[in-house]
Amino acid sequence: MKHWDAVEILVQVVDSGSFSAAARQLGISKSHASRRLSALENQLGVQLLTRSTRSLALTETGEAYYLRCKSILAQMRETELAVMEQQDTPRGNLRISVAGAFGERYVAPAAAEFLHLHPALNMHIDFSSRNVDLVEEGYDLAIRAGTLRDSSLIARRIAERRLLICGSRDYFDRYGIPQNLRDLRNHSCLVGSLATWRFRERDGQHSELKVEGRWRSNNGHALLAAARRGLGLVQLPEFYVYDDLQAGRLQAVMNDYQPTDTAVWAVYPHNRHLSAKVSLFIDFLCERFRQIDYLS
Repeated sequence: MKHWDAVEILVQVVDSGSFSAAARQLGISKSHASRRLSALENQLGVQLLTRSTRSLALTETGEAYYLRCKSILAQMRETELAVMEQQDTPRGNLRISVAGAFGERYVAPAAAEFLHLHPALNMHIDFSSRNVDLVEEGYDLAIRAGTLRDSSLIARRIAERRLLICGSRDYFDRYGIPQNLRDLRNHSCLVGSLATWRFRERDGQHSELKVEGRWRSNNGHALLAAARRGLGLVQLPEFYVYDDLQAGRLQAVMNDYQPTDTAVWAVYPHNRHLSAKVSLFIDFLCERFRQIDYLS
């Protein structure tokens, strides 16, 4: 509104009882307050105040206008306070899109703990591997793993996602240990939802190699089960195979080719003033995952 500052002046003048007192409250000059109020009356085409050297009073139209504007100003101040408070205290609804085993095993328990700490917050977690439209579908953020494509979203790295090539000791006893990408062509590879594995070349560039084998599955636990049985090599995030590596059931190979551009990301719409609930939740996830060796 072009003359909204004049509306604030009108309310303050009436509440204070004079232009002088209102000007002091607003930190402006008495003459400026008078000019702005006159401009408002000219814009509306009505007289809001009757003035004299000793007193001022609202006209009938002015009183109706004053009461409406005073109510609007009060609502605006309440809204501003609510927004400012929300920047310090998470409240309302937090809607998240997550995918896969990482979401089930790590994000969901962390989200439950976060919700326990913030009783004014409601949490909605949607498990889906599809590429959701955060803005159109009303999500506050998504947790995604892997390499990120260019987009208008903001991404923050919240955990490492090291991809390891592993096999059982029995498999290596029978077929040997691959040393380079060329060797993989002579090995049975357990194929996941993608027919390619990702690598970091000797020159630091990343590439993908098509792999083949007797076993194909779009489930990480199924691939892990096949690797344990010695059916072939598998490329999986470290959190899948960590326990097996520690127990000696699997052995990691070709670590020099491990890609460095994959991670777990929190992605959210571009927003200069990120809400407290989203910002604090992302910070919370980062702190939780930092405490887990194979995610930090």
